[in-house]
Amino acid sequence: MAMRCLSSLPLLSASGSGKACAVVRTHHTPSAAAHRRIRTHMSVATGSEQALTAKEQSQEPDYGVVSMHHVGILCENLERSMAFYQDILGLKVNPARPNDKLPYRGAWLWVGSEMIHLMELPNPDPLTGRPEHGGRDRHTCIAIRDVLKLKEIFDKAEISYTLSKSGRPAIFARDPDGNALEFTQV
Repeated sequence: MAMRCLSSLPLLSASGSGKACAVVRTHHTPSAAAHRRIRTHMSVATGSEQALTAKEQSQEPDYGVVSMHHVGILCENLERSMAFYQDILGLKVNPARPNDKLPYRGAWLWVGSEMIHLMELPNPDPLTGRPEHGGRDRHTCIAIRDVLKLKEIFDKAEISYTLSKSGRPAIFARDPDGNALEFTQV
């Protein structure tokens, strides 16, 4: 992954301090025709992040990361979890995934082009003592178009949630097994 500092971006240096800069990260991903294409992601650095040298860039492993494929989520009762993920969140089952070949019950649910894999297995995590706000716990983040609409759905279904502490359009909730979920508006 290559990074370089672009301190000339006025959007990121509005304070005039010169300490903020944009770091451009480029990910090399093989295409279907075996050509390389570059996807660029920008993040804001606060001075503690340094741009990589050419030598450091050449030492980074390049094994072809493409995207996140799925997230595994443990559940105690598959039917109860399906009522939440399918009926309330509206996620659709991927019937092509192998449910009958695994030694436990489960389901694969589409989230855009990626999936959630629900697995009916004992949960090793404590269900009590977890932070009330899911953003302070390990969580899965799902990009959505309308946080206010999801808030209405949660209110109607009497599902507890918290809003983002940073003020950005995001809502945090827990599934029936206490797994934290973030829904961020894109």
